[in-house]
Amino acid sequence: MPVLVADFEVARREFSVRVNVQVRPGERVALLGRSGAGKTTTVEALAGLQRLSRGEIRLGGRLLSSAWYPTADVPPGRRRVGLLRQDTGLFPHLTVLQNIGYAREADPAAARATAERLGLGALVGARPRGLSGGEAQRVSLARALQAKVGLLCLDEPFTSLDRPLSVELLELLRRELDGSGTSAILVTHQLEEAQAFAQRLAVLHRGEILQVADARDLVLRPASREVAELVGYRGWLSSGPQTMGLHPDRVYPVAAADDWEISARVVGLVPQGARIELELEAEGRWRGRFRCRSDRSVPIGELMWFACPGAPIFRTAEQHRGALSDP
Repeated sequence: MPVLVADFEVARREFSVRVNVQVRPGERVALLGRSGAGKTTTVEALAGLQRLSRGEIRLGGRLLSSAWYPTADVPPGRRRVGLLRQDTGLFPHLTVLQNIGYAREADPAAARATAERLGLGALVGARPRGLSGGEAQRVSLARALQAKVGLLCLDEPFTSLDRPLSVELLELLRRELDGSGTSAILVTHQLEEAQAFAQRLAVLHRGEILQVADARDLVLRPASREVAELVGYRGWLSSGPQTMGLHPDRVYPVAAADDWEISARVVGLVPQGARIELELEAEGRWRGRFRCRSDRSVPIGELMWFACPGAPIFRTAEQHRGALSDP
């Protein structure tokens, strides 16, 4: 049985955010989308910070929000839904340990144990003003975990941190969630972050969930061009009403032509660490530009053949919508 069941709509000026959400106990879900897609609106609605224009939200069978019975809405502080943002929201007059144990009915011994697990043992007596950005975010994370909520929503809390530190904190968070069995929804615009954290990914575009899948299926089988662009497809070849999407990591140079192979001429080279990304202009049945990563430099103007196994093909004006529900 899902711990979170929510089917709701929130009206915004540009568009309405329509979400159908079911999250299982202990499941980690990522809500992936560009800025302005409606991701923050979604988790704010779950946390009780947005009024619903349609539908309802239930956590553990308990009604939290209803567009039809707004007087039954549970206040944010009583919903057992945590919301962690970039702004740590630490109390400046409290120590690290007091901030972690601030949650209602918090056990001081458990708060200290959480501080130790998150590498804050030596800082329990410090005040927030003496902490680095990474340390402050650890304290905020520890406080959210200590609150023992039924659902933890994370609105890009590590975006402002250096990448190595954000990766470390995300891994730490994942281990803590697995240990406690807490369900969580991570808001992010970064595919790598979503893949590292979540068991399922939901792609949100202008308030609509376009596709829900695990990390691998989302890249291999994007349901629409919007999804494909978000997960790294950077080449688009057209042939009549059809459009083929090509991912730089899934295009391979080959020695000879075959039915589904594409001829293309090298028109540019872009260094990518130890590799080179070739910019290519397709010739023949499929027309357009795409990219391919290579271990060797190739002369500009050279004509090559490329294999594109499993490349998704979309028809003009094709639309896909999905719901984040149990498979």
